Amino acid sequence: MAFWGRNRWLGEGERGYRKCPVLPWDIDRVEAAGYRLSIGKEYFINGSGSSTVVKLSKGQGFVIEPGQFAYILTGEKVYISKAAIGFISIRASTKFRGLINVSGFQVNPGFNGNLVFAVFNAGPRHINLHEGDEIFSLWIADLDAPVAENHEENGNIPNGLDNIPSDIINKISGDSLTAYQLSKRLEKVEGNLTEFRTNVFRGSIALSSILVILLVAYAEPLSNFVFKKVDARQESRTSSLPRD
Repeated sequence: MAFWGRNRWLGEGERGYRKCPVLPWDIDRVEAAGYRLSIGKEYFINGSGSSTVVKLSKGQGFVIEPGQFAYILTGEKVYISKAAIGFISIRASTKFRGLINVSGFQVNPGFNGNLVFAVFNAGPRHINLHEGDEIFSLWIADLDAPVAENHEENGNIPNGLDNIPSDIINKISGDSLTAYQLSKRLEKVEGNLTEFRTNVFRGSIALSSILVILLVAYAEPLSNFVFKKVDARQESRTSSLPRD
C-alpha cells in the first residue's frame, strides 16, 4: 500500500469529472500527501434544541458547545476507486481546540459522494465553525488489487450521498458530558454546599448574638420577676404556718 504524494494528487486532479478524486477540485488544497476538505451546506448538532438538519448559506457560522456531538457534511464529493482506499481526519489546528473525529478514519474502496463527519467537542470551550472552513484532511492509498465488493454493501453511508441522512441523526440524540463539564458541575455543587454551610454558621452566630442581647436587656426584669415569685412563695409558706 502506497499513499499518494503531492505529484500523484496533482496528476489525478487533472483527469476531469468523475475521474478526479475530489470535486470541486482546487489545486490550492493539495498538501504534501493529502487534500483539504471543507465544511459543506449541512450540519446537525445534538442537544441544540433542534431535531432537524440545519442548512448553511455561504460563509454562515455555527457553534459546537463542549460535550456536543455533531454531523458535518463536506463541501466536496469524494471518488475512491476500487483499487484504492481513503483515510480521513480533522486537521490539527481544529483538533487542538478539542474537536475530534468519531466517525472512523476509513473511506471504503468504490465510495463516491459527500462525506459525513461525526465529530465531538471534547474541549472546554465553544468551537465556532463556518461553511467553507477547511478543517478536514483526506489521504488516499493504492491497494495491491481492486476489491470486488461495493461500498454500499458494507458501509452505513450510501454512495451518491449529497446530504446528511435522517436515519443517522437518532444515533446521537441526547446530551453528553465531558470530564471537564462534570468537573465544573461538581465544583458548582461544592460551592453551593460551602455557601450553605457559611449561611448556616452566620445564622447561628446571629441567633446567638440576638439571644445574648435579649438576655442582657431583660436580665434585670427577669431577675426581679423571679425574686418576686420566690418572695411571694416564702410569704405564702410563712403565713400558712400555725401560730402560738
